Amino acid sequence: MLLRYQNQQCDLKDIDAVIFDLDGTLVESEPVWAEAKQYIANRENVDVSEQILLAYVGRSVADFVAEVIAPANAQLIEKAIIERALARYDYNVFEIPGASDLVRALSGNDFATAICSSAPEKAIQKCIQLLNIGSCINEVVSSEFLAKGKPDKFPYVETLRRLGVPAERAIVFEDASAGLTSSISAGIKTICVGSAANMRSFDCAVYAENIGDISLVPSH
Repeated sequence: MLLRYQNQQCDLKDIDAVIFDLDGTLVESEPVWAEAKQYIANRENVDVSEQILLAYVGRSVADFVAEVIAPANAQLIEKAIIERALARYDYNVFEIPGASDLVRALSGNDFATAICSSAPEKAIQKCIQLLNIGSCINEVVSSEFLAKGKPDKFPYVETLRRLGVPAERAIVFEDASAGLTSSISAGIKTICVGSAANMRSFDCAVYAENIGDISLVPSH
């Protein structure tokens, strides 16, 4: 099988598993997280610029709290951000067009599929339900429960371990610099999708502006 986007393609002949980032890759949820971070930061009398918010796209809430707000009660602040974001998920988070179809197509062709995300577990499960892909996902890895999050390679190394697949037999779909740094440093072939698809400084196999325009076709 081949993954094809315009004049680019990625051969899946030796691939056993496909790992998806979530936010910005399968769903559009970043505005919900940005609003929650800004609201709680303001409550703590910390000014957060657009530039700072962009720097934490693809990273965990814990990192944002520790490095930007740096409160004594970090766990309570982290919990407040997550609760505010989750409360707005049902009507403010949307599928990136075509994302679930690609997940189903890959799963239906016997590729193991996983989600590796900086989002909390509850947020991931809400999105899996939204996308109606629960039967397709073999593993879910949330940075919420990991010692290190993206951009460290550890989340993807852990996802490979749980799948029982070596790096050279997997591919990743990612959209943000933190995630791209993580997957590439883990040695996994990576497909850059979405608004970050112009990040040519990252060594990606394919750069696709629209994940829904990526097709799965037989190799000849």
